[in-house]
Amino acid sequence: MSGVLEIMQYASPYAGSFLTAMTALAEAQRAQGMQPVFVFPEAARQRDWTDMLREKEIPVYFLPQGTLRRAAFFRRLLRQYAVQVVHTHFIDHAVYVPLRAACFGRRIPHVFHAHSLPRFSPDGRALALRRALMHPSCVICVSDAVRQAYEQRGFADCVTIVNGVDFSRLDAGEAQRIDARPTVLMFGYDFHVKGVDTALEAFDAFDPQQKYMLAVCVASHRDRAQAYLRERFGCVPDRVRLLGPRQDVGVYFRAADVFLSASRTEGLGNAVLEAAYCGRPIVLSDIPAHRFLALPEVDFFPPEDTRALYDAVERACAKKDDGVNKAFVCERYALREWTRAVCAQLREQIRRADASGGSK
Repeated sequence: MSGVLEIMQYASPYAGSFLTAMTALAEAQRAQGMQPVFVFPEAARQRDWTDMLREKEIPVYFLPQGTLRRAAFFRRLLRQYAVQVVHTHFIDHAVYVPLRAACFGRRIPHVFHAHSLPRFSPDGRALALRRALMHPSCVICVSDAVRQAYEQRGFADCVTIVNGVDFSRLDAGEAQRIDARPTVLMFGYDFHVKGVDTALEAFDAFDPQQKYMLAVCVASHRDRAQAYLRERFGCVPDRVRLLGPRQDVGVYFRAADVFLSASRTEGLGNAVLEAAYCGRPIVLSDIPAHRFLALPEVDFFPPEDTRALYDAVERACAKKDDGVNKAFVCERYALREWTRAVCAQLREQIRRADASGGSK
């Protein structure tokens, strides 16, 4: 079997949509004669979801500390599993430097999965070094906006493969009202990147009677979110509810009246697609990644425009779901289409490497 080394800097407290997708990808790979091998950071060792992966007979490993130890660790896995392609997610220099060293002298393609817009500059001396160390044979981008950003930074062979979502996991659990007031749901512990700060300013300025509740899922970063709120408002405002992580996240969507993403930058908004499946009216900042989703029914507002954000929420709260968005995302963003496209790209990279002489 062709080994596929899946390296993921992922240690979330719950499996979430990402690991659901990666598990489906592993099953698709095995059906096509490939052997997936998962590698996570050491912080993931205590997560319950690693046991779930082992139950599915997926080999699971954890990164050691130190560049030299990591290089030796990767080289051992490359040999043990006859790895023919490496597929990486969320990695940084602490991973791609030892990975590059481990692959030295071998024609093993590296497929870098770009889940979000690059945060490094499109020019400068460090860019060429970054490209050389990452050395991707292909960059899989979750949207055209992400693909264009990587192309602008000189990365070759960039392709767009839109994320697939396992919508079935959203049907679990019984939803209960979060508050008696109309509830606006957001996701993101980084309040600036996700635009939660913009929403807070909007409701503070235009909703003095606090008729809306703002529920923000901050996962395991409650302390960070509370610190921000206390610094800005002196306390956690009565209108704000901080939500923790849960696997049956559909409960949150179904308990809300409106889903809001005021994100300033986004790769591809999985939470937006999940909200559409759950039948929530949707309000989005008018950024390329949100437009790329092409949802039929959305209220857009200019990023950071607090008045426009609040007016869009008001309009959305008056709407009733008619199922148009749900039908659209079920057809376009099905997880099986994502696994098919990613497997095809991995096999193509293996084919190219074999045509150029194969691994040494």
